[in-house]
Amino acid sequence: MDIERPDLYKKKRRRLWMVSVSSISVLAALGVYVLTLGNPVPRVRKDQIWVGSVKHGDMLRNVRGLGRLVPQDMRWITSRTSGRVEEKLVQSGAAVEPETIILRLSNPELEQQYLNAQLELKAAEAELTSTRVRLQSDLLSMKSSYVQLQEQTEMALLEEEINNQLFADGLVSDLVRKRSELSAHHLQSRVKMEAERLAFQEQSMEPQLATQQTQVDRAKARLDLLGVQVDALVVRAGYRGVVQRLELEQGMQVAEGQEIALVSDPSRLKGVIEIQESQAREISVGQSASVDTRTSGEVAATVARIDPNVERGIVKVDVVFSNGLPDGCRADQTIQGTIELQRLEGVMYVDRPSVVKENTQTSVFVLSADGSRAERVSAEFGRSSVTLIEVISGLKNGDRIVLSDTSKWDNAKAIAIR
Repeated sequence: MDIERPDLYKKKRRRLWMVSVSSISVLAALGVYVLTLGNPVPRVRKDQIWVGSVKHGDMLRNVRGLGRLVPQDMRWITSRTSGRVEEKLVQSGAAVEPETIILRLSNPELEQQYLNAQLELKAAEAELTSTRVRLQSDLLSMKSSYVQLQEQTEMALLEEEINNQLFADGLVSDLVRKRSELSAHHLQSRVKMEAERLAFQEQSMEPQLATQQTQVDRAKARLDLLGVQVDALVVRAGYRGVVQRLELEQGMQVAEGQEIALVSDPSRLKGVIEIQESQAREISVGQSASVDTRTSGEVAATVARIDPNVERGIVKVDVVFSNGLPDGCRADQTIQGTIELQRLEGVMYVDRPSVVKENTQTSVFVLSADGSRAERVSAEFGRSSVTLIEVISGLKNGDRIVLSDTSKWDNAKAIAIR
């Protein structure tokens, strides 16, 4: 028969209770560990982050862009006639005067046309001279005939007067007297008609000569035009400066109107700065700027022109230098320009964090007093500059924030700094 042992029952219950408590403790510890693994605090070395302090005072808003120096005065030399390059007398970079010859061109067809035009002009001038001589000769002949007719008329009038007297004295018949009167009357009519012919001849000489003169003028105009084209075969600079571009070589063909060379004045340079379209909205003519020449330090400048067109998201801004440029600056030299937009007085600002945009509500990490921890804080930012941004709310003067990229900690509410 079985014997009841209460002591063994108590030991069994005690062992079961201890196992249960141990299991619950292990499960609780495991749960805490799992939860801890889900939201770990990231750790980062101090030398791996960039920190900036919130400040209060005046903030200068500006925009910045790269650009280059270009001449203010540039002139393209274009060909006024077609031809082939026979001789190249200067190279790019050469200093030239207005009369400096850059190229010599050849065009045999044009030169032949010029010679033909010379001959046409001489022929037209000879024809004009011949016409003038012929008209003057005809006029002199008519004048001579007119004078002779006048003499005959005077003799007929005298004979009429004599016959009238003789008739009165009864020395001639009435038939003789009437014949002399009729002869004088006919001669007077002829004199009158000849005078009209002479006057008409004198008046018609000028139109006839003018017609011939027109032919001479037309030939001369053609010769002058061809002469200009022939002279254009010798290409001159026409401007004092330096040859920036000259890409033609001996033997190449040049078309009329083709760009031959670019001449500029290297002593008068301006800066052309490329600004992002989104940053160029507040730029206006007259704003102050500074230009880093990369070789001679920064130079003060003023905005002179804003290109009305946008190319590939870029707006080009021209700046001029009121005090000139340092020695050694050259055309096409790379520069960096900074344009002053606005000066904000009495505002809070901070160095611009890499992930913060203008006029946005963004969270940033604010460092603790000892710098060992940074907590995520929501802050409102306002107007920005190249390196600074205005703080509207969420931060206070003296706060230190992480400026470097924190996108890899987007899910973290804090980071540990060691």
